[in-house]
Amino acid sequence: MTTRKESPTRLATRRRIVDAAIKVVGQNGVHAASVRTIAREAGCNEAVIYHHFENKNAMQDEVFAEIALELAESRRRSTEGATGPREFITIWIEESYRFYDERPNAFAYALLGFPSIIRIDSDAYHANSRLFESSLTAMTPPPGRRLDLSPVAFSAFRASLIGPPRDIHAGVLPGPALQYVEPISRIAERILLPDA
Repeated sequence: MTTRKESPTRLATRRRIVDAAIKVVGQNGVHAASVRTIAREAGCNEAVIYHHFENKNAMQDEVFAEIALELAESRRRSTEGATGPREFITIWIEESYRFYDERPNAFAYALLGFPSIIRIDSDAYHANSRLFESSLTAMTPPPGRRLDLSPVAFSAFRASLIGPPRDIHAGVLPGPALQYVEPISRIAERILLPDA
C-alpha cells in the first residue's frame, strides 16, 4: 500500500486551519470555535476544513493531540537529566511555563478549557500525566519525604501548575509565566513530596 504524499499547498492549508483553531479556542474558548469561525480565521471556506478533517470533533482531537504530544516531548527532553524529584518538578513546571509564554493559545487550547475539548479516554489526553508519573515514581524522594501521587494530590498539583497561566490568560496576573516557577515549585513539592 502506498501512502499519498501531501502537496506543500495542502500542508500549508492544513497548518493554517490548525493554527486558526488554536487561536480561536485559545482566545475565545471552545464555545466560540464553530467551523465557520475557524474557516474565517484560516482564510478559507468551511468546505476546505472538511477536505482536511472528517468533522469538527476529529479536527479538535487532532489539534489537541498535536499540542499535547509536542508539550510531552518538550517536557521529556527538558527533564531527562533531572537527578531527583525536586529538580524534576521544577524543570517540569519551568518547561510548562515556557511553553505557555511562547504559545499561550496552544497551552490554553490543550490545558485551560473546561470541559476538555477531547474525550478523556484518548491517549493524547493522558500523555503528559503518564510521563510525569512514570518519571517521578522512578526517583527516590529526599530524606524525610515520601512521594504522593494519589488522585487528590495529583489533582492539587495540576491545579497549582495551571493556575498562573490561567490567570495570566484571563488578565488577572501579569506575565510572563516563567516568573512563577519558584513559588509554584515550592507549592508542588509540598503537595507531591509531603513529610514521611
